[in-house]
Amino acid sequence: MRSAPERAGALAREALGLAAQCDVRLPPDLRLCELAGEGAGWRDARPATGSITPSAAAWALVAAMEGALSSGERRRGAHYTPAALAERVARAALPEGAPVGPVVDPACGGGALLLATADRLAAAGAARAEVARGLLFGADIDPLAVAVAEAAVALWSGGVAPLREHLVAGDPLQDGRSLWPAAPPEGFAAVVGNPPFQGQLSRATARSVGEANRLRTRFGAAVGPYVDTAALFLLVGLDLAAPGARIAMVQPQSTAAARDAGAVRAALAERTRLVELWAPPERLFAARVHVCVPVLVVGEGDGRVDWSADVAAARGTPEVPLGAPRRGGSGHHLRDRARVLASFRNHYYGLVPHVAEADGCARHPLVTSGLVSIGSCGWGHEPVRFAKRWWDRPEVDVDAVRAADRRLDGWLGAVLAPKLVVASQTKVLEAAADERGRWVPSTPTISVMPHDPADLGRLLAAVCSPAASAWVVTRTAGSALSADTVRVSRAVLEALPLPVDEAAWDEAVGALVERDLEAYEDAAAAMYGLGRAESREVLAWWRPRARSAWLANSAVR
Repeated sequence: MRSAPERAGALAREALGLAAQCDVRLPPDLRLCELAGEGAGWRDARPATGSITPSAAAWALVAAMEGALSSGERRRGAHYTPAALAERVARAALPEGAPVGPVVDPACGGGALLLATADRLAAAGAARAEVARGLLFGADIDPLAVAVAEAAVALWSGGVAPLREHLVAGDPLQDGRSLWPAAPPEGFAAVVGNPPFQGQLSRATARSVGEANRLRTRFGAAVGPYVDTAALFLLVGLDLAAPGARIAMVQPQSTAAARDAGAVRAALAERTRLVELWAPPERLFAARVHVCVPVLVVGEGDGRVDWSADVAAARGTPEVPLGAPRRGGSGHHLRDRARVLASFRNHYYGLVPHVAEADGCARHPLVTSGLVSIGSCGWGHEPVRFAKRWWDRPEVDVDAVRAADRRLDGWLGAVLAPKLVVASQTKVLEAAADERGRWVPSTPTISVMPHDPADLGRLLAAVCSPAASAWVVTRTAGSALSADTVRVSRAVLEALPLPVDEAAWDEAVGALVERDLEAYEDAAAAMYGLGRAESREVLAWWRPRARSAWLANSAVR
């Protein structure tokens, strides 16, 4: 790995070469050259052949900074922003007609968002020299990143660098607006950012006890033990923004729905309105993570503490108004007809030592999410992975489990009954019926035990329906391991509204038994009272996601 002066020297040579290509004279006191030192050979830079624009030169320098990141820096959450994403964030923070004013990026890295914001300000009529000198503010904990951002802006502007007190090395999570003595007293006109993604379950990105205590002193209860550092930067933005200003920051999608980020969303809900949320379908950065960009306007709060519906809508999930309660209001939600239980880590580890391949003994089939499809279970028909190995017909010695861990008695007593086993982390809701009550469900499945076993088929038809999938996704989007999957929780499943048309509901049950997909879709739409347009929209969303699960259903007889 190259030393810091060597990296700075390479980037300084790159900056000077790019300046020569676009005929820009860079300021002699750039921090990048100071960091490189006289022995790094940066003064020997020679321009390559060809001619480029100052803007292209600036973006090329930011890309060079991205290439200079070490693997350790990437593991700690440093991922610089692609130009297209930076432009999208800048456009959200400074929409058409927004007043020209100072903009800040509190995690500026090599300057990608500063460049994109500079383009927006210039398009609004500000001179490039004015933008570079007076309207761009930024900070980063890495002095080299700050130096690259300074040089990139200088290239973009034709040779004018930001004021040193505007672009600083420091930690805004700890020090806030005090990092910028020249910050506008009323706050910034816009806040942009792509802060480091630092989940707290990884040793490389977990906060120390001291860091956590300092952040709690500043942000209070919003600093939960597992909240991603990126989410805390939204609170930094709130501290920096002027009334009426917009905050637009790249976030992991978990910020929109994760319980651990709930206190951050609650703090924002008191003083901001969520006016837009963009969630690109592709994974971004070298870490290949799903992201979203919430856009918040500072002022009167909207009180919204859950952004799942916005993530779902951004990803094309239709909003489904499920039917009103039947007369009398009884039995309208799943919790009225069944008991719902989740399985957790202790259940998983309690089962592991007592699973074996079927050998004719009277044991209980082990059913995982991978075996469940729409209306059927593949146990005995397809291999399954459990406890880091593959199984053909895994079974559980329930008596041995109970003897080894009495804490599992109550759970096993409840789930060894006629039930639905609902898979999690699937593209749509998938559930299978255990009519005899012998399956042992594995984490992270959810078990649904009807109060009346005769309801088993009806509840299966409801849970597997397209409308139910859309309804659940709208309430959980952003919380799954993948942006394309559904994370089913006990609470959301309990609240699932049940169908309102009894006759259509019975038709859906029969169609599911006969594996008649077209008939099931028609009946499932009718049983929830969906109109023709609503039905078309839901089915257009559901069909491509459900296809593989339905084919698995058809293959298991």
